Amino acid sequence: DAFYANLAEDLPEYEMAALATTLLDLISKDKDARKKRDEQYEEGIRRTGLGDDAPGGAQFTGASKVVHPMLTEACVDFAARAMKEIFPAGGPARDNITGDPTQRKVEKAKRKAALLNWQMTVQCQEVRSELEQLMTQVPLGGAQYMKLGWDERRNRPNFLFVGIDEMYLPYAATNFYSAQRKTHVQYLTQLDYEQRVKAGMYRDVDLTPPGLEPEQSVAAQANNKIEGRDQSSYNEDGLRTVFEVYATIAIDGVDPEPLPYIITIDKVTSKVLAIYRNWEEGDDTREELQWFVEFPFIPWRGAYPIGLPHMIGGLSGAATGALRALLDAAHISNSQTMLKLKGGTAGGQSLTIQPGQVEEIEGGLNVDDVRKLAMPLPYNPPNAVLFQLLGFLVDAGKGVVRTSLEDIADQNP
Repeated sequence: DAFYANLAEDLPEYEMAALATTLLDLISKDKDARKKRDEQYEEGIRRTGLGDDAPGGAQFTGASKVVHPMLTEACVDFAARAMKEIFPAGGPARDNITGDPTQRKVEKAKRKAALLNWQMTVQCQEVRSELEQLMTQVPLGGAQYMKLGWDERRNRPNFLFVGIDEMYLPYAATNFYSAQRKTHVQYLTQLDYEQRVKAGMYRDVDLTPPGLEPEQSVAAQANNKIEGRDQSSYNEDGLRTVFEVYATIAIDGVDPEPLPYIITIDKVTSKVLAIYRNWEEGDDTREELQWFVEFPFIPWRGAYPIGLPHMIGGLSGAATGALRALLDAAHISNSQTMLKLKGGTAGGQSLTIQPGQVEEIEGGLNVDDVRKLAMPLPYNPPNAVLFQLLGFLVDAGKGVVRTSLEDIADQNP
């Protein structure tokens, strides 16, 4: 009806241009305010070692690039535990009756639970895969989000995993749900955009065709290395960046009072595509409707919870460094690294001797012992104390993870 109509269809263009300019400026500031946060998430992804670009390590030829799987193990363990509790085979919904459990209430509750379980296990097949993606990323990002909506074309709910690097919150926010502005960064293909225009979700405006593919966050770029994909310079799918802003703001021409709206803006053209009221019709309090569910790892002071990179990122890096040092020491102590007397051989040439190879060198007139010409460098073998330190670091990291996860099994009720 008219209450939930797209207000951008009737507002003057100059008013929407001013609104877009204001919001885009705020979005830019929100993005800059959490730049360090994105770098922490990126470093956590890199420290898993799955992308073969984990930081640290020696730089000589043959140096070890192995990564201790502390973070990866913790992420997989958390996801497995959480999915078992949240999404059992029969479905996640359980009935809960408030007040006296009359026969009518019991039957109604069972029908509701059965419908929800059917929707989330049969009708909406993407629910489990989206939730599993979310759970593996919660420990690395500190928090992730599930977006809930309604698919008009399929006449069913839809579920979308939204990474923390695709959700901007203002610096002043102290809680996700009470934040005055939440920006969901979306990357739409040309087909997605045209379908939304056809469905009436966006107004039909003449947008400039997208050029290069949109710039992704540093966390998304690190994840691409793990998946083994590279961005194409052709942008054959017509990807474009769209900001969907959930903001409490006063809009000229609609209401002078700051109220909750959903405002969609195309990044390249700064065109407003949609403006929707984000409260329920008839609600005198005009309370904001929530379309995202936050999955925090460890709540902290502020709107962004903390994750494993904050808690054991240093321990993970130290364990990787110790493991690499042990392997490098083993490699060096088994290599033919030596010093050779320059004047004792013809021309003073350097020789590279491979394992199993026999190489002849020439000595001087009075040299009858090769040990007088060449001396192996006295590198130390792998150190037992360093090996014990590695074990201590691993135990310390696992202790933090156990403390974080030990209560999950008690959360079933």
